[in-house]
Amino acid sequence: MHLLELKNSGPKSARALTIGNFDGVHLGHRAILDRLVALAAEKKLISSVLTFQPHPAEFFARDKAPVRLYGNREKLCAFSDAGVEQVILLPFNTRYSKMLPEDFIRDVLVSRLTVRWLLVGDDFRFGIDRRGDYDMLRDKSFECGFEVEANRSVKVGPIRVSSTAVREALWKGDLEFAEQLLGKRYNVCGRVIHGDQIGRTLGYPTANIHFSRDLFPLNGIFIALVDGPEFKQKPSLVSVGKRPTVTNNGMICVEVNILDFSGDLYGKKLNVEFVRKIRDQEAFASKNELIAAMKEDERISRKFFELSDS
Repeated sequence: MHLLELKNSGPKSARALTIGNFDGVHLGHRAILDRLVALAAEKKLISSVLTFQPHPAEFFARDKAPVRLYGNREKLCAFSDAGVEQVILLPFNTRYSKMLPEDFIRDVLVSRLTVRWLLVGDDFRFGIDRRGDYDMLRDKSFECGFEVEANRSVKVGPIRVSSTAVREALWKGDLEFAEQLLGKRYNVCGRVIHGDQIGRTLGYPTANIHFSRDLFPLNGIFIALVDGPEFKQKPSLVSVGKRPTVTNNGMICVEVNILDFSGDLYGKKLNVEFVRKIRDQEAFASKNELIAAMKEDERISRKFFELSDS
């Protein structure tokens, strides 16, 4: 169990805690975090999030687990922005997967984390075979000396806000609906690494961003806004996929072409906000056809941002 201090919690020792994967930190998650931070301040407790590495679904399903929306870096930034003071990263393993929910309450929540107030989603399940739920937490809270509260689901229209709903919207290219579920544009951040410079030979130099995950919830060509070390909200084109025309090596690439920008970005961290999808990735018959498609992508993006031709 790893404890990460996001903010100085002062002399407080007991915790107000919420538990979950918080993948994407969507509107439902943000409602939980807002309630957690407010209640912790009121009761003079440490506002804390208990989350998992790996995601339990990744532990059980392995390669069939849902693709992550956020890596740890993005999640920690979102927790910090929400005002959370501590993050407890629990290494999910065989021991925890087989733990009785009663033992988890007694040994982890009460003995190790000194929880005095607990907030969970209304669909929260824990312990072996997902036997633990809100009703068990409520029953055990009286004898274990903590309060528990269930946070109701948030809806956008008739749709319950969830990481699954965000994933589906992104994969369909419906970035507008994903933004409604997230409360902001979907974004990723990462450091620029040295690539094979194929984009430069095609007339479109790109910054390749490194991610520690093999899968990505988007695929295609996108209009985006990019923040860097010395600039904000730069209009950009982003390609996400396996580059079937130029390499076809099966590796996911995230390539950023910042419009009207030249400079050395190697080793720098970029934040990419996806604004609109232009098209799917395609396998073109020749590089000339690929270049023609890239020119059309640039024309569309320049028109969207009302930029003059380069």
